[in-house]
Amino acid sequence: MILFDVDVPRGASFLQVKQKIKELMKVEVDRQTLVFETEPMEDASQVPDRAWETYVVLSVAPLPGDPSFEIVAKSANREDDLITVKETQSVDDLRNDIAERWGLSHYTSIFLIRLPAPPGPMENGDLLSDYLTCQGVEILVKLHNA
Repeated sequence: MILFDVDVPRGASFLQVKQKIKELMKVEVDRQTLVFETEPMEDASQVPDRAWETYVVLSVAPLPGDPSFEIVAKSANREDDLITVKETQSVDDLRNDIAERWGLSHYTSIFLIRLPAPPGPMENGDLLSDYLTCQGVEILVKLHNA
């Protein structure tokens, strides 16, 4: 699970929140379900005042058929690299793919961070879908030699 803030005015609808999430995280509105206090929220419903003091859970529907799509691997010392992935792919698989594509030694530690950056790197064992990875998402690749 990743945490992020979405700035919308008080009185906003849940649809406005979804549109802001699409703008920020690149997840299509029709794939999003917002849940507040265990209840899925209707797009036309206004975000209640008590929601400003807590959080709303975002659930993202998987892409039908598990299709491939491209993400952008970014690093300070190399060109951006388009990489084809699937939502069901693990962070480990992506890390290994980058190491192979970039000719990195097994002594190199590779840290992946989804942009915009949630707190901390992507964790081993997680799926790319856990980080809302979808078409066009940018992944920052940080390298450290052991």
